[in-house]
Amino acid sequence: MRDDDDYDSGPAPGVVVAAVALGTVPVPFVAIYAVMFLVHGSVHPVVPPDITDSKNGEFIAGIIAAVIFAVELVALLWAMSGRRRWLFAVVQLAMLAASLDFAIDATKGGRTISIVVFLVCVAALVCVFWPQAWPYYRTAWPFGPDRPATPGLTALRRKRSPGSAGMPAGSAAVSDATPTTAPATPPRS
Repeated sequence: MRDDDDYDSGPAPGVVVAAVALGTVPVPFVAIYAVMFLVHGSVHPVVPPDITDSKNGEFIAGIIAAVIFAVELVALLWAMSGRRRWLFAVVQLAMLAASLDFAIDATKGGRTISIVVFLVCVAALVCVFWPQAWPYYRTAWPFGPDRPATPGLTALRRKRSPGSAGMPAGSAAVSDATPTTAPATPPRS
């Protein structure tokens, strides 16, 4: 388990700041939905209910929206602090799916706002997984020449000997061990 309290990730790269800024766009909509459904399910019921078939259904939808709001705030804080980005990505994917559903079905909400939220969620996901964001989250970019060696390939290199099948001519197996003793130096005359 990581010790996140002792880790100082330094200043956030611009792509992380952009991802979190874009990720805040759906927050007010979720907060408004939470308050609206809680009010419609308790204090001021509407006939017919907005999204369910009963007053209690509206109240439960409001509780779910309030929980989503809280999770979204935690995800934004974790993403900005450099602790984790997985929750941020999951929340953005959920908002992306909801906004796509709202954009397809015009009876669920405004299409224009849903399309804007969809595009913003896509942009936030692109920014949070941009190559410059990976070191901030203490992970290496998994593609390209700087990617870390996989344990399976390192073990395979150790098993092969020079000139074995599959190795290019003139190449030798690479040792990952560090020498424990210093090489002997010839005496000076």
